Amino acid sequence: MRKMIKFAAVVSMVSVTCGSANAATYLFSLSGSKNASFSIDLGKGPDDSSSSFVGERIGFTHVAGIYDGTKGFGDVSFGTFLLASLNINGTPLGFTQFAGPELFTGTASAPVFKLGTFKLTSIVSGNSTLTISQANSAVPEPATWALALVGFGTLGAALRLRRDKQVFA
Repeated sequence: MRKMIKFAAVVSMVSVTCGSANAATYLFSLSGSKNASFSIDLGKGPDDSSSSFVGERIGFTHVAGIYDGTKGFGDVSFGTFLLASLNINGTPLGFTQFAGPELFTGTASAPVFKLGTFKLTSIVSGNSTLTISQANSAVPEPATWALALVGFGTLGAALRLRRDKQVFA
């Protein structure tokens, strides 16, 4: 009985420590006065970030995507409060700066993007719409694998410890 209690305690500790990872891949689609589509993987975090009394800013460099119909790379940054909501500097799009709602929550070092469709304005290039969605991952996260292994291990242990009592006549 003691062994079962210890085993259950170990299983509980493993399941608590194997929580979901915070990595996510986000898909961005900008349409309107400027057009762009790209994805950002937060597994590695932003390439640069800053925080001050005027807001927070996160930046991603060398982001592959389609900018004004041409495949290429761009530098993309997002801001809060007084900073621009979205900046894109990519060929042939050029430098584009948009104001609008805050597009991420959390801290600059660990951002989480808001999902949905957002209206953005630019005094230079006009209005655009940005859609942010989360990509579905085809490969389970390591935490998912760990929990599955713990579950199979528990099932195996339960089957092994289960003993039928033999009755002698």
